[in-house]
Amino acid sequence: MNEETKTAKVPEGVTVDTPPKRRGKTLDIPNLVLDPTLPTIVNPHYTNNAKTEMACVLLRPDGMATQEKNIPTDDKHPVFRDIKRQFSQEELDQNTRRQVEIINALGKAAEEQKTIKDRERSRAKLWEVKSTFMDLPAVKNSELKTLKRKLRSALSPEEAQAYGLAILIKEAEKEDGN
Repeated sequence: MNEETKTAKVPEGVTVDTPPKRRGKTLDIPNLVLDPTLPTIVNPHYTNNAKTEMACVLLRPDGMATQEKNIPTDDKHPVFRDIKRQFSQEELDQNTRRQVEIINALGKAAEEQKTIKDRERSRAKLWEVKSTFMDLPAVKNSELKTLKRKLRSALSPEEAQAYGLAILIKEAEKEDGN
């Protein structure tokens, strides 16, 4: 086969540099011969600051995955021995940092959801109070435009209740005065 070399013209004043070399160490990955009938260890990481317990996912050849927790960092434990054979300390530390970041992100997302839920609950309560007063015939037919406007623009259920009651009191006073 006759392969044709393709070239691209670079605009004037532009240079193409080779990418810079990465700083730092690269991870040494041991060359292992694994038994295909055994589960594959995925994402091993420490679960406490003392590094005395680990967790990982075991992926079985049939595709079933199980979460293994509370694996002691004891050379007598078979799963820990396999982890140490297959993963370097740098990889374990990196996996642990990633797990901590994931847990922190999940906690932050849960807190945001709680905040949103609380805000929606507060808005629903405010709307309920406002609409309760606005549906009353005395408020609906009232000519007290300033108080009605303040009722509609209230920012808290208590404020809405105060303006709604003020309208009802003023309307009752009008009826008693006539």
